Amino acid sequence: MLLDCTDDGAAYFHSNTSSNTQLLRTVSFLWHIFGVTFMANSTSEIRALTASAFRTPEKFTEFCRNGGKPLGGLIGGEETPGSMNATFQTIDPGSLEVLATISEMGEAEVARAVSVATHAFQAWRNVDVEKKIALVTKLVELCERDKNVLLACEILDGGKVSELAEGDFGQIRACAEYFCGVARKIAMGDGPSMQVSPGVQGFTYREPWGVVAGIIPWNYPIVLTAWFMFPALLSGNTILIKPAEDTPLSALYIGKLAQEAGFPPGVINVLPGRGEITGHCIAEHPGVRFISFTGSPGVGQAILRTCDRNGTRMKREMGGNGAAIVLADADPAVVARMIGRYTNQHFGQTCCTIHRIFVDRKIADEFTDAQSAFFKELKIGYQADAGTQLGAVINPTQRRRILQAQQETVERGGKPILAGGEAVVAGKNGFYLKPALYRTEPGLNVNPLEVFHTYATICPVSSAEEALQLANASPYGLGASIWTKDIKRGVSLAKQFRDGTCQVNCHNSIAYGLPYGGQGISGGPGGGVNCEETFLDYTQVKAVYVADYPG
Repeated sequence: MLLDCTDDGAAYFHSNTSSNTQLLRTVSFLWHIFGVTFMANSTSEIRALTASAFRTPEKFTEFCRNGGKPLGGLIGGEETPGSMNATFQTIDPGSLEVLATISEMGEAEVARAVSVATHAFQAWRNVDVEKKIALVTKLVELCERDKNVLLACEILDGGKVSELAEGDFGQIRACAEYFCGVARKIAMGDGPSMQVSPGVQGFTYREPWGVVAGIIPWNYPIVLTAWFMFPALLSGNTILIKPAEDTPLSALYIGKLAQEAGFPPGVINVLPGRGEITGHCIAEHPGVRFISFTGSPGVGQAILRTCDRNGTRMKREMGGNGAAIVLADADPAVVARMIGRYTNQHFGQTCCTIHRIFVDRKIADEFTDAQSAFFKELKIGYQADAGTQLGAVINPTQRRRILQAQQETVERGGKPILAGGEAVVAGKNGFYLKPALYRTEPGLNVNPLEVFHTYATICPVSSAEEALQLANASPYGLGASIWTKDIKRGVSLAKQFRDGTCQVNCHNSIAYGLPYGGQGISGGPGGGVNCEETFLDYTQVKAVYVADYPG
C-alpha cells in the first residue's frame, strides 16, 4: 500500500482486495485523527471505532483517591486546595460512578498561578532550546510509562472507547516530536538587520508572550492539552492549563508528571474548575498575555470580549457542523459506512465531524439505506466493555441538548429515519442515547446548530454546485469533505468549501505540518494548530530601530 500525494494535492491510498483487511488493522488507531482513508471493496470491512475490555489500573484509583483528600490544582510545583472551599466531582458518564473529588480554583488561585508563572517566565524564556526539548522528552517518556493511567482518564473520565483513546494517547509523542523540530527550526530573538535609512538599522525581535493559558474542552482532553502545551512551552512561555470540569483528571496527572520530569516550579500550572468561575478569572486577569480556547462559539465570544478589555490576545476553535458531499460516481454503500464511522467518532462528540450530508439524488435512496443500516448496527454499551461502539454522552446537559435537537429537527421538517431518543444499557445508569438520522430537502434548515452526537441529516441534491451552496450556508466552517472517484474534480470542489479543513474521500483529518483551524464562527485569528504558524502564535514580534548617536 502506498500513500500517494498527487499533483492535485489529494492524498489517498492505493489498495487492492487482498490488502484491505491488513490496511484497516494498520491505520485503525490513526484513522480517527489523521484522516487516512481508502475506498474499501467490502462494506463489512468498515466499522465504527470499537472498545476492547478495559480494567481500571490501581495506580489510577490511587491517584483519584489522593489519600482521602480532594485533588487540588497544581500551582508553582505544589498541589493547592482551593481557598473557596468549593469542590466538584468528576464522574464516569457511562456508569455515573464518582471517580474523584476536585478542588475548584478561584480568583485567589488564578492570581497566585499568574504570579508564580510570571516569576518562572523570567528564567524559562532564556533556557536553551535543547534543554527545553530534553524536559519535554522526559515528560513524554513518563506519560508512556503511565500509559494505562492516562488511558483510564480518557476511557473512564472522558467516556471514550479504547480504540479512540489509544489513538489520542499517541498524540502526546507525535505532537511533542513535531514541535521539538519546529522549535529547533524557528529562531527566537534578533532577526536579520536591514538598512532603513542612512545611519539607521532595523531588525525584528521575536519573543514569547509570557504567561499563556489553555482552556481545554472535555471531548479530547489529552489531545488538546498536548496541542496547547508543547508549542507554548517550547516557544518559551509559562502556562496555565484549565481543563474542562467534566474531564480534569488527565491534565492534573500530566501536571504531576511534569513535576517528576523536572520542569521548574511555575512553568506548568493546572487550574481545575468550572468555566464560569475558574475560566472567567483566567480571562479577566491582565497578567495572562495570550489564551488558546477550544469550546462553543458562545463561550469563546464571551471570553474574547473579556480579553479585549485587557489587550489579551486569543486564538480559538469553536465547534463545527461538518458537511459531506457525495457525488453520483461514489459507491453509496461503501461511502455511507465510511461517513457513518466519522459521524460516530467519539459518539459524535467531535467538533469537525459530519452531521450534514448532501447526496446526489441518483444514489440518495441507496445511500440512505446503507447509512441507516450502519447506525442500526452500532453496539450501544458501556465504554469500557468489549465491543461497545456507541457509549454515553459526557453529561446530563449534553443529553438534554441532543434530545432537544432531535425534536427540533422534526419540527423544522426533517423526516426521521432513525428517531434517536434515550437508550438503556443493562446494569448502567449513564447518559445513553440512540443514533438519529433524518431525511431532508433543500430549503429546509433542519440542523442549523452543532449537535454533539451520532446524528446526521441526509439531503438529496441535483448537482455538486447546489450541494456546495447548501454546505457553505452554515455559519460554521471547521471541516467538510467531498466523496468521489474523480480525485481531480473532488479537489477542485473541496477548495470551494468555506471551511478550514477541506477533504476528499476522508474526514476528521489532522496532520502535523498542516493547519487545523476554522473559518466563520468556528475559528479565530492565528494559524490554527499543528503547524509552524501555531508555534509563531505563541510568540510576538517587535521592530527595533537603531540610529547612530547624533553629533
